[in-house]
Amino acid sequence: MRLKTKRNRKQYHMLIMGITLLLGTSFTTVHAEDMTEPIQDTVLDPVVVTANRIPTKRSDTAANVTVISSDQIAANHYASLAEVLRQVNGIVVTEASMTRQDLVRIDGDDRVLVMIDGRRMNMDKGASSNRASIDLKTIASMQNIERIEIIKGAGSTLYGSDAVGGVINIITKKGKNVKSESTLDMSIGSWKTQNYDLTNQGSQADWSWFVTAGLQNQDYMKYNNWKNDTTTRMGNSDYAKKNGTVRLDKKINDASSLTFNYEHMTDDSGQWNEAFGYSKYGMSANYLHDRMDKLVNNAAFTYHYKENTDASSYFRYYQNYTTQGFNDIDGGAGYSRYSNKMTGFDWQDNWLIGQNHFVAGTEWHQTKINNGALSGGDYLDKKITNKAVYLEDTIQLTDRLTFVPGVRYDDHSMFGGQTTPKAALNYKIDPKTNMYASWGRIFNAPNADDLFWHDPYGYMLGNPDLQPETGYKTTFGINRQFDEKTAVSLSAFESKIHNAIGWVEIDPTNYIYEALNADEQKKRGIEFTVNHKWSDKWSVDAAYSYIKTETKSSDNYNWDQNNSSPNGYNFGVHYHDAKWDNAVNVSGGSGRSLQYFTASNYWIWNANANYKITNAMTAYIKIDNITNKAYEITGNKAVGAYPMAGRFMEVGVKYTF
Repeated sequence: MRLKTKRNRKQYHMLIMGITLLLGTSFTTVHAEDMTEPIQDTVLDPVVVTANRIPTKRSDTAANVTVISSDQIAANHYASLAEVLRQVNGIVVTEASMTRQDLVRIDGDDRVLVMIDGRRMNMDKGASSNRASIDLKTIASMQNIERIEIIKGAGSTLYGSDAVGGVINIITKKGKNVKSESTLDMSIGSWKTQNYDLTNQGSQADWSWFVTAGLQNQDYMKYNNWKNDTTTRMGNSDYAKKNGTVRLDKKINDASSLTFNYEHMTDDSGQWNEAFGYSKYGMSANYLHDRMDKLVNNAAFTYHYKENTDASSYFRYYQNYTTQGFNDIDGGAGYSRYSNKMTGFDWQDNWLIGQNHFVAGTEWHQTKINNGALSGGDYLDKKITNKAVYLEDTIQLTDRLTFVPGVRYDDHSMFGGQTTPKAALNYKIDPKTNMYASWGRIFNAPNADDLFWHDPYGYMLGNPDLQPETGYKTTFGINRQFDEKTAVSLSAFESKIHNAIGWVEIDPTNYIYEALNADEQKKRGIEFTVNHKWSDKWSVDAAYSYIKTETKSSDNYNWDQNNSSPNGYNFGVHYHDAKWDNAVNVSGGSGRSLQYFTASNYWIWNANANYKITNAMTAYIKIDNITNKAYEITGNKAVGAYPMAGRFMEVGVKYTF
């Protein structure tokens, strides 16, 4: 039985009304002389490279795009990529139990591709028992990030099977044109938290560099226990992290250059399965001694050419290596480790043919997986290889209408060849308004965990008979900049995936899960965002998202009750002058199932203040979850088993020399 409710109809009525109002405002405010003016650069219209793999203004892009700048990251003192993304409309980041992995969902979908400078970071294995294939905790540093580009919508044509929900591209900083400049950021906070970050950058002759080193430590975190409204210590939740990154750039001539990237990270953390007092699996609520360690070593060499044209191209070789070890002291299984190594080659060439921009590229990557944590099965020293070629053309049909067709062919070592086409349209209604529509086919092969996982206790069983996921995703949207102070965005999406893969509890008595294909999975949603600048000092932003997922099995559609934000909300007020840079942010969710969460809604208040003591020194204070709210992002039938952290305060100083 398909679920249709008054709330669903109301959401789409609101969407249609919003588009009508935006279009009506746009058409009624455009005069004949305006239509003959060239399209001008406007405020809040950054240039992005991820959507089309070429530099394109946001208003010329047929996609739902969000850009987070390094200034935003620094002003809010985000400590991790997960913390940044939780503030973005339509994105949810959960933390997997036991493995302490940060898993991201875009448009309700955890099939998300994460890249660094266009380089794939996902592995051909699962990050946990879902469709995610990357742990955000493996991103080494926040100090080397120039900006983060988030593209929502099917990106399978340009980026491959992981890009179903969308793409997150982390653009790193290039060394400034100075002899040498260093920055030291030191802070202390709740739960004996200590953070130290040092960066150095500069240039000499044809060389430039940007180097980071960091150290983070935290004792056991605390949370508000919803059962008795008391602050509770989470046993064995401490961690220690060390990280470093290097980016070297060498200018060869006006047309070409070389870039070397390296990222290193180690992490040692305590493991807890559920909050104290929960024992869904008949085990101890906390693993009081078990430890998890991680190691990341990534390197890439990129040759850029045709840089003196508008069609810059590149060739890249890279290796990504991650390993994770688990010391099961309480369970008696001892120490086990699994590792993943990806080797890849990327080539992309661009051409300008008249007003059209043509992109062609090839990719080859191979993942080697060695899982010593398993007994039995066929999951030791596995190799998965994928070869691909893609083509995309940006065709200027008129001065205001752009058509973007594309196609990709993948040759997967286990599932053969697959073609994924794409089509998108972008229409400039006037110099301040654009509408877009995009459609893309989806192909996603089962990952190695889905196929081969066989843990020694028999709780998680892979399925070698799985079929690949196929389907499509469609996105519509409109962006309207009313003036230099106010901008509004509205978008809607729908996706349909056949043979959707999920981990299903096939034996509730013995807690046994198996990877299975469902008949069909449907997702739909809307987003609405407003940015307004009150004055030179004050600005405000507000956002709303609605996401619904239904999975069909045995001729019935079942609503995803584990959705932590069916209705998501973000609101922020910002103040900036010569000395102060302050912000108050509110985020929340509603419409949550009480079968998985302690409350149907939640609201979290965060705030930070930055004071410039001198041009070289800034002091800051940051408070997360000001009201010490008891809430969860990860749902569970043992309601409240995975609480989020309570009130957290941090003070620090940042000095440049």
